[in-house]
Amino acid sequence: MADRAAWACGTGPGLLGYGSDPWCRWRTCRRYWVPRALADGVVGSAGQQERTDAHRSLAYAEADPVHAVRHRALSRPEATDPCLAEDTAEAAGRARADGERALSAELFVLAAELTPVNRPALRLSRFLTAAREAAAAGDSNLARRAANAVAASRPAPAEHVAALLAVVDSHSQALAGVAGLLERCRRLASSDPQSLAAIRANVSNSDPHEALGAARKAAELARSAGRPALEAASLTMRARMERVLNEGDSRATLDRALALDVAAEADGIANSPQYLAARHAIFDDRLAEARSRLTVLLAVAEQHGQEEDLVDIWRSLAEVEVRSGACAKALAWAGKALDASVAAGLSLGPACYTTALAQSTGGSFAAALRYAAYGERAAREEGDVLHRNRNLWMAGAVRLHTGDINGAVTAFALLDRTEDSRRPADPSVFRWQPDAIEALVAAGELTSAQNMILTFPATARQDSATGAGWTRARALLLDRAGETDRAVELLHAAAEVFRRDGLPLEEARTHLARGRIQRAHRRQAAARTAFQDARDLYLLARAQPMLATVQEHLDRLDGQGRSRSREEGRAGLTDSEARLADLVSRGATNQQAAQQMYISVKTVESMLSRIYRKLRVRSRTQLLAALLAHTG
Repeated sequence: MADRAAWACGTGPGLLGYGSDPWCRWRTCRRYWVPRALADGVVGSAGQQERTDAHRSLAYAEADPVHAVRHRALSRPEATDPCLAEDTAEAAGRARADGERALSAELFVLAAELTPVNRPALRLSRFLTAAREAAAAGDSNLARRAANAVAASRPAPAEHVAALLAVVDSHSQALAGVAGLLERCRRLASSDPQSLAAIRANVSNSDPHEALGAARKAAELARSAGRPALEAASLTMRARMERVLNEGDSRATLDRALALDVAAEADGIANSPQYLAARHAIFDDRLAEARSRLTVLLAVAEQHGQEEDLVDIWRSLAEVEVRSGACAKALAWAGKALDASVAAGLSLGPACYTTALAQSTGGSFAAALRYAAYGERAAREEGDVLHRNRNLWMAGAVRLHTGDINGAVTAFALLDRTEDSRRPADPSVFRWQPDAIEALVAAGELTSAQNMILTFPATARQDSATGAGWTRARALLLDRAGETDRAVELLHAAAEVFRRDGLPLEEARTHLARGRIQRAHRRQAAARTAFQDARDLYLLARAQPMLATVQEHLDRLDGQGRSRSREEGRAGLTDSEARLADLVSRGATNQQAAQQMYISVKTVESMLSRIYRKLRVRSRTQLLAALLAHTG
């Protein structure tokens, strides 16, 4: 084994310095370049004594002082050593400062295990730190190892809760397997009020009111104990719950947390008041502020954060750019978040939702549907209700845009059933209801649409962008009730709110809705103006899918001035049916026609059946002959 260890670390006859694999992390080890992952793999395949000898050799050969200490610590797996424990804890601190949280977690575990048993407080502190670092790295196995060591140390309830929460946090959004841990946290917290200071919002996942109460108590305890970092974390959770419940002054609470001036990376960037402030700015459509805050956090995450922090920030930046109408930028940020999620093995529900959102505005509807379907399945398997619902929202919205009304209604009905009624949401956080109302109106389910309109929260301002979205949905319902002029008036008002707030895609969508209403009532000039307004905004935003949709409406308007004989010759085909007939007669397959018309293949098949019946034909060849006969 000594020869194997020497070979692995470049001190023996094996020469490893000329590999070309870009994924290996090469380091200078005395004389040769060494891929560290390969050296660790060789060590890991050996027996206990061989591993000890190998780590001793690697410690001697390793040029990086942090990794050299790691190998020294691993060469003493069963002994305590206060000096080596101090060196290992110092190396762990360096790894944390460099953003290598997984390495930091491993080193803190080793430092704790090397700490003499007659110093129980120090051992416990190091195990707790290891658990938190493992949570930040998303390493659930290492987090459990540290938490088990904490539990064996007979900790106070607050310390035990902190260790268990680190295991929960290490699972990110995938909480399906940690329900038992959350229940243990609740029991421990109830036995000792001080442990409330360690509670995170996910401990009270089933009841936001319970989470809010815990956060308020935690903030009081942390302030009285003079622990600003803990107070900032508690106030951040309190502000989050106040926003969800529309209870209390969320902004004032968040301002208190920010005023404590705790570094964003202190408790994980995603848990920081700085990040919550950026998210709230997105919800309120204060997009310049959101972009500025996220840009600052991105620099911090690149220096101190983990991959999950970067993914969260990239996803938020994509949302900002979608709302701002910068579709190409949104696609770029979403792509980075998805690639990093796949590479790091993170939950794919959140990244797929963001990618579906970006694709629906700047990419293609077909791609958006694929990502939404994959994200919904991944989130469902991981027990992530929030992102399952967000992916269902994207699936419903895209189907609505492509004319698959039945598919949209089905997606929104499933979303409505899975929404947790115990978690009332701020309407600006999760804006799916206006899309659902529009789908219900299009499907003729007016009573259901009216009932959903009545759920509009009294706390939401009508002149906000969130309120304008509901106004647009209400206008569509009013038009179906015969109040067309009032509907058009409301759409003008909603478009003005979106223009004021710098939301070009929302403004364009409102013009599109107005154009559809005007065209349905044969007001061609007004319809053309509305469609052109929408087209200009989509063109500037490079919103390709919706640009194609609105251009199709303009093309149909232009085609209405053609000779009546041609229209009558098509036996009463609707505009959509006439376009499909043209595509099919020119050789388009059902799949190609579906892509060009932004509808599903199933819808194409159904429309073709109607076309065949109207024109009394049975094949594509007969369809072409019928069209030529009528237009020739």
